[in-house]
Amino acid sequence: MVIMVHVQLVDMLTGENHSLCTALSFPFHPIRMPLFIFISGGLLYLSRIRKEISTTALYKDKFQRIVIPFVFFVVVYYLIKCVFNQFSKTPIELSWTNFFESFVYYRGHSSQSLWFLAVLMFLMLMYPLFRYLCDNKYRMMAFLLFCCGIFYVDTDLESRWNIFYIMEVHHYLVYFFFGIFFFRFELYKYIENIGILLVLVLLYAICYYFSLGLLTSMIGIFMMCSLCLIIGQYYPNLFSSFREYIFQIYLMSLPFQNFVELILWKHFFYNEQLLLLFYAINLLSGLYIPVFISKLVERCPIKVIRLCFGLQ
Repeated sequence: MVIMVHVQLVDMLTGENHSLCTALSFPFHPIRMPLFIFISGGLLYLSRIRKEISTTALYKDKFQRIVIPFVFFVVVYYLIKCVFNQFSKTPIELSWTNFFESFVYYRGHSSQSLWFLAVLMFLMLMYPLFRYLCDNKYRMMAFLLFCCGIFYVDTDLESRWNIFYIMEVHHYLVYFFFGIFFFRFELYKYIENIGILLVLVLLYAICYYFSLGLLTSMIGIFMMCSLCLIIGQYYPNLFSSFREYIFQIYLMSLPFQNFVELILWKHFFYNEQLLLLFYAINLLSGLYIPVFISKLVERCPIKVIRLCFGLQ
């Protein structure tokens, strides 16, 4: 869903993204990032909280898995902007000030697509709190309600105080903690049913139509989990070609998708009859070029290089 929303193929008649690209991804806007954050919270519970991994070990692991790739890709994205700034839809001021700001502020900078790493790190820092909450179901219920409440707190995302995207964290805390809650109480056991899936699809459509915000995203998360549980019964290897590299796809997909749009489509092969072909090329490049790079990097014997790409 994230790759789909990043598929951009300009319509030369309007100068805007082609309506087909927008139409295919638009229904998933309330789900795509909440689902990613939800999965991150769920995996934290399954792989760390449930196993009672210490806070020190968790922080060390997340520094390697989040902070190191973040620093590396801020530099990489800035260098890409330096080379392709003239082709970019959102050119930036190339200066040392802008470069150093890219580590702290993301809107209007080359690091804009990496904001989720800063948000994830903030959420991981709350690990001691999550461990405490998981010891008591009433604490968990109360905190989930609290997260739903602060979700609606409005913040100025353009503020100079919005360092490391801190003013956006409360908008994702609810999904992250819901991931912990979901797996802590094994809620997946109640949605592995085609009838439940159909009900969830209907509810999602209603919530989407009435723009019910948080409720739409929550129902959407249940819907996608139900769908994947059902698919897994019949096609367990459906996404095996890329599912081990989801994090790397998030890190690396955008530059390759932009290359397809801004260089290949816009300057060399623009033809409305080739739209579906280039939609597929854009989608596949965002998925599989990061996978290919990751497989190459995994063979590197130098650990710090692997860590830069979020690989062990």
